[in-house]
Amino acid sequence: MKRSNLPLRALAAFEAAARLESFRAAAAELALTPSAVSHQVRSLEARLGLRLFDRVGRGVVLSPDGAELFGRIRDSFDALAEAVETAARRGRRARRAEVVLLRTPPSLAGCWLLPRLPAFLAAHPEIDIRVHADLRLATESGNRSEAEGVDLAIWYSDHAPAAAVPLLTETVQPLCAPALAARGDLQSPRDLPALPLIVTRDNRLSWEAWFRRQDVALDDGFTRTVQLDPSHVAIEAAVKGLGVVLESDVLAEDALRSGRLVAPFPGLGVTWDAYWLAVARGSAGRESVKTVRAWLMESAARTIGG
Repeated sequence: MKRSNLPLRALAAFEAAARLESFRAAAAELALTPSAVSHQVRSLEARLGLRLFDRVGRGVVLSPDGAELFGRIRDSFDALAEAVETAARRGRRARRAEVVLLRTPPSLAGCWLLPRLPAFLAAHPEIDIRVHADLRLATESGNRSEAEGVDLAIWYSDHAPAAAVPLLTETVQPLCAPALAARGDLQSPRDLPALPLIVTRDNRLSWEAWFRRQDVALDDGFTRTVQLDPSHVAIEAAVKGLGVVLESDVLAEDALRSGRLVAPFPGLGVTWDAYWLAVARGSAGRESVKTVRAWLMESAARTIGG
């Protein structure tokens, strides 16, 4: 039989029905109706002059002639599928991914962004996100970001930069390992100054300010502090039981969810809009930037702090 005369649609319907042992399952795989699959199989049977399936109850099984034909064409369909997939992979590699440069504070990058990034990259191979972890804050105009080629920037600040929108709200509160929280000498905020307290330089809320909010007067005993920067280092130290850290639930999200950190005094945290998202004026119209922005906003909405 000439290649131009091959009944490819009928053969595809037959191969799927034979492999799945069901016209209904074949129809679902081929995005057809069961009656359409049945019609294609009947047309192939008429063309070959052979019965390819036997009816058994409500199902079908291959006839001896059908089993022989399926055995001959099965490998050919597998080879076709592999050839098409190989070509598709080559095509995907040939399409150059569009670069989107995102600037973010280092601790947010390590604690919040990176755990979410693999799923996004898998879903969007056409986008090449490049993360620039930078402690510097933007100017109000955002001109510095655009000059550096940044498409999106996340700022940690107590006020909104120009054209930025709120991204994440955080609650800053004492956090520690469960074993430390369970100690009998930790009953109230007044007991904290006697414990090792972890200090982070760039935290918007100092231990001194937090104690003032709790009406706790600090005396000369407030000396057991350990400064660790940036925040993700301080959080990891608290997980390991080094002391109590005054930190953000956004940055400590993973440790809080897993129970490696707990809040010994829930309800005594300070909550505010902490992170803001801005898009460079020259990048706002790009579809890839819009996709990344939408993903960041959606991810923020599912965060502990939100």
